[in-house]
Amino acid sequence: MRIFLAIAALFTFVAMAPPVKKVTIQTNAVCEMCERNIESALRAVEGVKDADLDLVTKKVKIKYDEDVVDLATLRQAISAAGYEADEVPARPKARENLADCCKRGDEAKAKSCSKTCEKPCGPKS
Repeated sequence: MRIFLAIAALFTFVAMAPPVKKVTIQTNAVCEMCERNIESALRAVEGVKDADLDLVTKKVKIKYDEDVVDLATLRQAISAAGYEADEVPARPKARENLADCCKRGDEAKAKSCSKTCEKPCGPKS
């Protein structure tokens, strides 16, 4: 009987868990600072469970609760951080506030970006 109750409780817990959806969004990030900035911007959005940017492909994989946040909002969060998100362009003022190496999109120069930038990558606080 205990096993039956434990299994019933587990199924109840699983059924109550929020639905987690996965999506991949193309960005124009070039360096580790861009990666931290985009991931932080996404993780600050309510409903986002995780965000992981691959700098080689420039794609960010996002796990989120689709009952709380939608895909358009995720793209807008990336845009508001100064980066392209699929077909959504970066917001001009946010892009302007990025470090020079991040704005150039020059991967060769961006490799040392986190060590050489005069100001932190991302919007001014």
